[in-house]
Amino acid sequence: MYRIPGGGVAASGGSVGALAATGADIGWWIAAGTLLVLLGVLVVVASYRRNRRMSKSRV
Repeated sequence: MYRIPGGGVAASGGSVGALAATGADIGWWIAAGTLLVLLGVLVVVASYRRNRRMSKSRV
């Protein structure tokens, strides 16, 4: 029978406990989250600069 990963861990109360219960390396998840945040910041900055350039060319 299939068991949901982290489904038997009632004391942890969160996804980090479920990840640890499945044997996932927490450091990998922190690195992936940091990478996603940095990519998001780069996209926002690029969009902001692009919009500023576009508005100056219209004037």
